[in-house]
Amino acid sequence: HALTDVTGFGLMVHLNEMLDHKKSALLYGNNIPYFRDCPYYVDEFYLSGAAQTNRNSVEKEVVFEKENFFLEEILYDPQTSGGLLASVAKKDLDDILDAFKEAGRECYVIGEVVDLKDKSIYVGE
Repeated sequence: HALTDVTGFGLMVHLNEMLDHKKSALLYGNNIPYFRDCPYYVDEFYLSGAAQTNRNSVEKEVVFEKENFFLEEILYDPQTSGGLLASVAKKDLDDILDAFKEAGRECYVIGEVVDLKDKSIYVGE
């Protein structure tokens, strides 16, 4: 189990630190939540300079299975408004999702932690 607020360093840097070179993560790109207008701003290149710093710090540990400029930009972007990233035991997942739903809160399953592979993070669809 682990929990962090995703601010300043973007999802990828925080996730990489949580993994601590002991495990790898498989991210489900289609499950990553974002604001409705994000694609417009990414297409218009309203990008943060800190996103490039974040990318540079972990890109050697990340594999994108399919080229996706938009997804890469939002995953490295530091402007995340403090969403929480949690790693929980698979056996507890349904109870956690139910608790969030009952509380009227959003909760997304964006990937899974797996045994250590060559790289720390793999991003699929």
